[in-house]
Amino acid sequence: MGRRHLQLVIGIGLLFVYLAAAVSCSQPQSKPAPKQSSEESKPVPGELKQLQGSLDQLYEELKPELPKTEGEQQEGGQTGQQNSEQGGQQKGKIDQSQQQGGGGNQQGQGGQADQVDWNKLQSQAEKIHDQWNRFETKAVEAGARQADIDGIEEELDNLTMMITAKNRSGTRLAINRAAGYLPNFMELYATKVPPDLYLMQVYTRNVMSKVDDGDWGGAEQDMLKMKTTWSQLLVQLKDDSKAETDKTHMAQLDLEAALQKRDQVLVLIKGNILEKNLNDLIRKQEAKM
Repeated sequence: MGRRHLQLVIGIGLLFVYLAAAVSCSQPQSKPAPKQSSEESKPVPGELKQLQGSLDQLYEELKPELPKTEGEQQEGGQTGQQNSEQGGQQKGKIDQSQQQGGGGNQQGQGGQADQVDWNKLQSQAEKIHDQWNRFETKAVEAGARQADIDGIEEELDNLTMMITAKNRSGTRLAINRAAGYLPNFMELYATKVPPDLYLMQVYTRNVMSKVDDGDWGGAEQDMLKMKTTWSQLLVQLKDDSKAETDKTHMAQLDLEAALQKRDQVLVLIKGNILEKNLNDLIRKQEAKM
């Protein structure tokens, strides 16, 4: 009986082994982890960086300037009076020049529009259109959303129209709106810099530009967007950028306070500081290994 009992136990054990093997073979194999998109592993294309640089350069040509002090205004007025007296014999030519450029001050604050080289800006806009054309195919290949492609094209077209109309305010806003699409394209690639840092630059410039135009309500809306974006960025930024991050955070709060006071000069001062700190933070991120 002992031997027969042992054979029975062995037989039952073998049966369990066969059943377990059959069950394991019938189970579907686990799927491999999805691979990272080939585009997301690529660095930001040079064409996109060039486009961003050209928009930055165009904005610098038109960025809001701090109002002149009373002494500077008086000095400028005295210089103009002396020039008028010395040029009395050329009054006809002066009158003709004033008629041709009389509408310049209507396009910008403090008479800045008549100091703009619009022909130069037109050439820069043509270059920007060409740079976008060279990047557009890469954006499509990387899976860019059609809404982003259509949006930036609309703003670049609007940019050209504003330059043609010599509209300083409209040109500035078109530049910023076009630049606001670039972070969406940057997200398609591998980058050391969180794309939302560039969006912070756009919001900062929008606040300054709209305050310069007297649009306080629009500036406050952009400030709300800036605060939301910055809150999200604080989670992404690493401790190795803590000094730059803290400075930027304080500058953002200072700009918000200046906006609440409705102080144009203070907004421009604090906005310039925030933009400088953002540039420092971006350089810090780019330098990471």
